[in-house]
Amino acid sequence: MNSLADVADLITELGFSHYGYSAITTPLSWDRYIQWIENNFHGEMDYLKRHLEIKRDLKNIQSSATSIISLAHPYRALQETTTFPFKYLKTALYAQDVDYHFWLRQKLETIVARLKELHPNDFFMASTDSFPIMERDFSYQNRLGWIGRNSCLIHPKEGSLFLLGNIVTSVDLNRSEALDPLPDFCGTCTRCIEGCPTSAINPDKTIDAKKCISYWTIESKANPPLELASKFKGLFFGCDICQTVCPWNQKILKRSQPYQKQLGEFNDDELIAELRFVLNSSGKQLLKILHGTPLVRSGQRGLKRNAMIVIANLKLRTLADDVRPYLEHEDLNEMALWCLKELSDT
Repeated sequence: MNSLADVADLITELGFSHYGYSAITTPLSWDRYIQWIENNFHGEMDYLKRHLEIKRDLKNIQSSATSIISLAHPYRALQETTTFPFKYLKTALYAQDVDYHFWLRQKLETIVARLKELHPNDFFMASTDSFPIMERDFSYQNRLGWIGRNSCLIHPKEGSLFLLGNIVTSVDLNRSEALDPLPDFCGTCTRCIEGCPTSAINPDKTIDAKKCISYWTIESKANPPLELASKFKGLFFGCDICQTVCPWNQKILKRSQPYQKQLGEFNDDELIAELRFVLNSSGKQLLKILHGTPLVRSGQRGLKRNAMIVIANLKLRTLADDVRPYLEHEDLNEMALWCLKELSDT
């Protein structure tokens, strides 16, 4: 087996936009990744340190691992209308759907099942980004895109608004002639750097998580520094700014009816109703309506924290009474005090 020709049609049928494969090597960006960790740009994500040896050599997963297949799937929220419960709270595009760790993994397992039929004696393992693989590095090696200034993988036809999946295998997929990775087509463009409200993008194409809106509204359990929180604009969960300003995504966004619909006008009352629901609902009520979506990662405390940041930044003074009870909240009193101060300032 020296190609994926036997499963190419299946990959397309499952909605993957592009894929590639290569022999497993030490990740090309390994030294830069170690430096990123040492610079503490990973914030509170200490699990990244624990996974270093697996990331350095995938044979630590399975000694027979020889090759890796990288696959890209577009965000489903760009292709179809989802049943996502919030229509007005600004949520990252990838998160406006059922958690991709479920459906993407299912699609990858379908491919693995077909490959096992063809190669019953070989090892195959499907994974999403929840597994410690430097998937962006291997995807770059496999020509799924180049690493842009915003650290995202960008493809000249598919842009960067896609998810990555991997299949590690013992099958030798090494090419007779190595293909060079795609060249960097960012050129002199710096729109992502200029567009980032918190200046989180480093010159070396890495992200300082401690400045990143996505990190603070999704990953971190703590409250962000108040000076930084004041720059989050109206973003509730995650941030797409460095991707939506990218020239390579403009055609994709323009032909996405669900995305264009989001750009339509709405009044503050609709947004206020959703924020009020977040603040006034119990944790059980919140997690019930958001079950199966990525938003449950923030937990009810994180979602209420995020709501107060949105209220403060958008100066939604009519919600002051909904925020005030949180002055007595053990973990959120600081955010409530700051939010009410922002609302009282003229």
